[in-house]
Amino acid sequence: METMKALVMKDVGKVVMEDRPMPHVVDPDDVVLKIKAVGICGSDIKIVEGKHHYKPDTVLGHEFCGEVVEIGTHVHHVKLGDRVAVDNNIRCGFCDFCRMGLTSQCVDIKTSALGVMRDGGYAEYVLVPEKQCFVLPDEIDDILGTQVETLATVVNGMNTLLMLPYDYAMVIGFGPIGYLFSQFAKNIAAKVAVTEIDPFRREIARQCGLTVWDPNEVDVVKKIEEFTYGRKADIVIEATGNGLGQALQCVTPGGKVLPFGMDSSIKLEVIPNEITRWATKILGLYLGQNTMVPSIRIFRENRLNMGPFFTKVIDLEDGVKAFDDLGLDMKTLEHKPKKAMKIVMRP
Repeated sequence: METMKALVMKDVGKVVMEDRPMPHVVDPDDVVLKIKAVGICGSDIKIVEGKHHYKPDTVLGHEFCGEVVEIGTHVHHVKLGDRVAVDNNIRCGFCDFCRMGLTSQCVDIKTSALGVMRDGGYAEYVLVPEKQCFVLPDEIDDILGTQVETLATVVNGMNTLLMLPYDYAMVIGFGPIGYLFSQFAKNIAAKVAVTEIDPFRREIARQCGLTVWDPNEVDVVKKIEEFTYGRKADIVIEATGNGLGQALQCVTPGGKVLPFGMDSSIKLEVIPNEITRWATKILGLYLGQNTMVPSIRIFRENRLNMGPFFTKVIDLEDGVKAFDDLGLDMKTLEHKPKKAMKIVMRP
């Protein structure tokens, strides 16, 4: 039996390198990809912490691109040798949500997401349905190609926010998601400020020309009032999963709050009358939704400054160590200062 190397999520706090059977086509629409590169996502860290759903004994990794090396009999839109980005969230296409255009709420996602509930890209090869594959143009290299799906989620957020050139914008959390939202805001909004507790990432924000505050050191509500001449932010994007309460304090009456970060361990007490009285628009959404092609277009045309985004590229076999650089002590599962924004692995 042919085998491959893979990083496998065994249980909370336990990710190990294993030899796994190499995948081969099973269904007529299957595609086997040779992984070119795979990113480590913040949600991967939360999976390892036990703060995000997962399936034990699963190969992690949902930010990946690869080369098509095997195809099923009914595969017609990609061909051998194509380089593709992958939307890891497999929709059924038949439930009411899918058929009403709300594909991010598909009932199958919770059981079929690549790199979460079925084997993903922390490996040498992966099996995916053809419909999840998006051919990459030559202008997008393998490293940037890992972030097409990531950007697709952010584009969905931007489509929902409808940010305008006179908006004052604020982003809570300057991890990879906050970075991408901030790049859009810098291109569109009148002004943008970000908050971040980690000194490494605050420095990256400064490199991007952004106003950045440490919420542990300053009164963020007072800062955003000063920054917006007493108005507060028209748009607040919460990109950590634990800052919705602060977001509601920082948004102007009639403004928009996008709770984008995910952390299932967080609970929040809110006063509904405050939302009603100040006409606050809380915009919930999940994942990308028909935004893979727009994301490829944005990257192809070099519309975002991605220079400081990628910290380093490492070998797959060094993947477990990378979680420490991303702020998670793998021995204790406690948080520590970060040494990276985005780390990408190559098998």
